[in-house]
Amino acid sequence: MATDSHLRRGSPSPREQHHRKRRRPADDDRGEEPRFPAAEGSPREPVAAATQVTLRGFDDGLSARVLADCLEAAAGTVLRCRVKTSVTPPGSYPDFQLRLPHAAAAAASRAATSPHDGAVPAHAFVHFARPGAADRAARSGLQLCGGGGRMHPSDVINSSLRAARRRRRGDTKPMLFPDSRVEAGDLVAPDTFLAAWRGADDPACISALDFVVDPSDARCRLLFARDAAFVSLAGAAVLLCCDVKLEFPVADIVQALAFMDDDSLLLQLSAVPLLYYRTAGDDVHGPVPFDLIDDDDDPWIRTTDVTPSGAIGRCRAYRVSFRTRFWPTMKAALEYMKGQGVLVEILDTRWRGLTVRDEPEFGMPMQDMFFSVQRAEGLSFPVLYLVNAVVHSGVVNQHQLTAGFFGLLRRECDAVNVAALTKLLGGKFQEFDVCPRLKNVQDWAARKPKLLRLHSSRKDGADYNVEMRRLVITPTRAYCMPPQLERSNRVIRHYHHVADRFLRVTFMDEGKQRLNTSAMNLYAAPIVKDMMPNLFQQKTTVYRRVQTILTKGFHMCGRKYSFLAFSPNQLRSRSAWFFAEDGITTIASIREWMGQFPSNNIAKHAARMGQCFTSTYPTVTIQRDEMEFLQDVNHNEYNFSDGIGKITPKLALEVAKKLPLTDNYVPSAFQIRFAGFKGVVAVWPGENEETRCLSLRPSMKKFDSDHYVFEVVSWTKLQPAFLNRQIITLLSTLGVPDSIFRQMQSEMLHNLDRILKHSDVAYEVVRTCCPEHGSTAGLMLSAGFAPANEPHLRAMLLAIRSSLMQGLLEKERIFVPKGRWLVGCLDEFGILEHGQCFIRASAPSVNKRFVRHSSIFSSASKRAETIVGTVVIAKNPCLHPGDVRILEAVDVPELHHLVDCLVFPKKGVRPHPNEASGSDLDGDIFFVTWDERLVPPGKRSRSPMDYSPAEAIQLPREVLPHDIIDFYLENMVSDNLGRISNAHVVHADRSKYGAMDEKCIQLAELAAIAVDSLKTGKIVTMPTYLRPTEYPDFMRKEDAISYKSEKILGELYRSIKAAYGYDLVSHGTNTLDDLVYDMDLEVPGASDFLEDAWQCKCSYEARLNALLNQYGMRTEAELVTGEAWSLTGDNKKQHYETQERLNYSYFQLHREYRSIFEGNAEISVEEKNLAYETKASAWY
Repeated sequence: MATDSHLRRGSPSPREQHHRKRRRPADDDRGEEPRFPAAEGSPREPVAAATQVTLRGFDDGLSARVLADCLEAAAGTVLRCRVKTSVTPPGSYPDFQLRLPHAAAAAASRAATSPHDGAVPAHAFVHFARPGAADRAARSGLQLCGGGGRMHPSDVINSSLRAARRRRRGDTKPMLFPDSRVEAGDLVAPDTFLAAWRGADDPACISALDFVVDPSDARCRLLFARDAAFVSLAGAAVLLCCDVKLEFPVADIVQALAFMDDDSLLLQLSAVPLLYYRTAGDDVHGPVPFDLIDDDDDPWIRTTDVTPSGAIGRCRAYRVSFRTRFWPTMKAALEYMKGQGVLVEILDTRWRGLTVRDEPEFGMPMQDMFFSVQRAEGLSFPVLYLVNAVVHSGVVNQHQLTAGFFGLLRRECDAVNVAALTKLLGGKFQEFDVCPRLKNVQDWAARKPKLLRLHSSRKDGADYNVEMRRLVITPTRAYCMPPQLERSNRVIRHYHHVADRFLRVTFMDEGKQRLNTSAMNLYAAPIVKDMMPNLFQQKTTVYRRVQTILTKGFHMCGRKYSFLAFSPNQLRSRSAWFFAEDGITTIASIREWMGQFPSNNIAKHAARMGQCFTSTYPTVTIQRDEMEFLQDVNHNEYNFSDGIGKITPKLALEVAKKLPLTDNYVPSAFQIRFAGFKGVVAVWPGENEETRCLSLRPSMKKFDSDHYVFEVVSWTKLQPAFLNRQIITLLSTLGVPDSIFRQMQSEMLHNLDRILKHSDVAYEVVRTCCPEHGSTAGLMLSAGFAPANEPHLRAMLLAIRSSLMQGLLEKERIFVPKGRWLVGCLDEFGILEHGQCFIRASAPSVNKRFVRHSSIFSSASKRAETIVGTVVIAKNPCLHPGDVRILEAVDVPELHHLVDCLVFPKKGVRPHPNEASGSDLDGDIFFVTWDERLVPPGKRSRSPMDYSPAEAIQLPREVLPHDIIDFYLENMVSDNLGRISNAHVVHADRSKYGAMDEKCIQLAELAAIAVDSLKTGKIVTMPTYLRPTEYPDFMRKEDAISYKSEKILGELYRSIKAAYGYDLVSHGTNTLDDLVYDMDLEVPGASDFLEDAWQCKCSYEARLNALLNQYGMRTEAELVTGEAWSLTGDNKKQHYETQERLNYSYFQLHREYRSIFEGNAEISVEEKNLAYETKASAWY
């Protein structure tokens, strides 16, 4: 097994520096002389080792020096040899705060040889000066001198540097500041720093600190050694020395201030650094007087906060003190940071410097795991929650929560305080003098009665709106996210009187990035895994933190929150529902009300519970006599009607009236939740069409429930079609010429390049590519506004363009004019034959006439096109060539009432939906195109894959609450679907057979199991031989080896990159400086409304900025259009879910301020129109 040198760290560990001995290089170096740095006394600069090997099979007592001598004699010059005999003890977790009682016990534990104490057979990480020496060491058996025995060639594993990192590094050397000091704390004033932790004062720290700035990967690192007690679940402890690493990207540095008077650097960060450790106390022999790149084969393990006071989790500033002689290196590091967009300032001795003090209760252990204010006399829960939100956001510092601050809050009512704190949350910078600022915004809010009425109106989920709170928990801290209006679910609607006791909890990594499995699984060096393969089946302290929160709950704002349930979508996004019991409503009572779930299948039990938490629109109540039950259509051991039912037109009309539809039409189908049923019901005329009747099938029933409100998840509507990587890969494999994809991308880019200059092109793009989200832009265009002189319109078009361009670059999302995403339905009449389908697609309006208070798109039921001819269908994820189905669309007049549906036959050997990625009809959305260019030659489908589900895991007893938690955790640490899909892209790109390559077929089979794991409970792992070692350039894997893709995805990617680079926003745009004020929008009398308009604008911007800050977005236009191109981190990876929440939040925000605008309801229509015109001019 090959291993690599760790380029992310620029120096050896402090422990290695402590043990390093210098000596003259060996005479017998076989002509391979190492390069030595400048004369001793100058700042040390790490150099990249040419290669390294890992060794095993020698005596435990063999020293690093003796081993290095033997290796030099046999192979060549050794730059460093590190012998290691310890790892994380099995079944234990490091506790950096726990101390063993006696030094003797500590010494005994260090000398322990039992594997349970972390001891493993001796192994070594060796850096040679030249690759040839490593090759010789691996090729031939090595006779160890000094009676150490002979090593077999298999005991020497050759390892070269990771090619990607080696190429990226080039001649760039990390900038090292050895023997530094570090303090974690906060700025409480521009010139005052309060220290919460000081490495030099921590008794557990046993070395000085190294600070590293590494331009090769744009990261900074703080490295030091300290003791840790490894505690087993049984309570036994062993003390081991560990190397600790704090790592953060340069992009997280908000400001860097260098002080010449005391040789210090102050870094203000936007996120908490990542924390790692690995056992140390090694025997290190370094015969050369310069530093090497870290041993990549000895992996770093993620951990939680290592400070007793939780300083790393709650502080955002680090003060690094370094030696004076390193000022030239520091200036180079600061220049590099400045080039990366960091605000850098060097303050010379004329500046009075930084006042440094210890915070109150310095070093005292923190009792609250989230660093939150649990109680404050006289403050309600909503206000206290927002206090924590402003502290967690960094706008207000924890040390500013004084008696005066809380006194101001007690003086005002909840509505004023909620409005004021929400406005504070919209700030982008820290408030150093928070009390006067709070007083100002309180006074401002008190003068806005309309705003206060909005804030005071309870949004408790009794209808389909609920103001929901979310807590983001990371390995070291938590963030109270501001309440956000979203669609409610049946549980919250039923328990609306305690809606504020529900909390959505999301587990994320630092910086609100996705919490990957690598942070929760413990990894050992490959050579150690080879020696002891059954030793390392354990997890990290990050995993244990999540486990503890799920099993024991947590306290927040004086309430005890406990785990309740999760939905499948929440599991994918690492989220779950928690609830704070009030003595009346309990976790058990909520679960009992929800229904009767499968008793001995954990996966289905959890999924059915999650079904109750699906965000829905409640509509009408269905009586038992208004329900009928249809038989499923089964033959050939397949269910052709899996998940599909019917609804009469009369009942459908009643349902439609309850939905927020933009047009007065009845959708053709609804995705629903009803009682214990889930699936789709399609509108069907017939004998009983004038009655209220809901027809359901056994396949739709998932559990027993007495909740008979008809809940709608979504409905049929126009959804434009876009290609993606998977579909392009399969179509290319099936023979669609590459020139077709190039042509389609070119056509799309041509329109996007003209969108800001040509109103007709802009209108066409808006109405076809984003009809649902671009209605505001479409209305303005149809009214005659031009992007050249209307800044808001221009900003919206720019957001649309940027989002579509980003989709092209990152996902190859190419617009397909002759295509749609359609909801799958069944031909209940039995007219369609096998191989046929029916499609009637709604068309966007071509009418550019401005219609007041209306959408530019008219009813889909009145204007639709029946598709006839060969069509291509697919459903994501699609990895197997047989997932692309080629059908014949036919015109069936009896089915014309079904618009924006893909109607499948109930005849044939196998259901067509099942052939396409194992789909069914319970709400799956299918890609459909009737573009002849995209139909593969021959117009015949490949044999589909077998999607028979894996056998579900059954318990011999009933499912208990801890089973649900264990299932949640197991899926968190075994989430492999994304990796499988990425591996499929790589192998399909590498192979001349494309997606027909044998490895791709195996990956498609694994992906099918992974998709169903949330139903079956079966966890899938990807074999090592299927894991890619390098990735195509279009996947943009910066930390991996990359190659130039020669296939169509690579061509499409490079064509965009060559034309636009990565700056997809500013290309081809102008600044707003040239945009003129539109005098045509001035109306006499508007000045009377200006003051009120200004107050509304300030209020709106506060709410808007809070929403933008919460998701890390840049512009209002992204919210208005729904094209959120600037999302980052986990919000970007969970784009669909995030976008849905954003759209809903902005819709409600817009509705609130529209109600403020419309104002007085007592005046006549004529007076209203005049008032609207005048107010609109003032608001403009």
